[in-house]
Amino acid sequence: MGYLAPEYITMGRFTEKSDIYAFGVIVLQVLSGKTAIGGSIRTAFQSFKFDDCIDTNLKGRYSNSEASILTKLGMQCIHESPDERPNMVDVIQELSVFLAHS
Repeated sequence: MGYLAPEYITMGRFTEKSDIYAFGVIVLQVLSGKTAIGGSIRTAFQSFKFDDCIDTNLKGRYSNSEASILTKLGMQCIHESPDERPNMVDVIQELSVFLAHS
């Protein structure tokens, strides 16, 4: 159920915000190198404890500031409440700023 937004699972409601949720899951999967984002990984992301959640294959070779930006975006996208998730225009804008500073 990893890509399915909570509101789809509970009410069968699928919206643009459901896609945003799925995008956030993918962002966090890429950062962590894991296929499931839950439990301790989610907690580590929420606490920005990168040593506990970033893909160990990177062996510390990543930018903390970039990981922080992507983590924040991913966590916003997987917010429990659809109203609290960004829309796709906001996601694209955030990614554009991220790419400009990379």
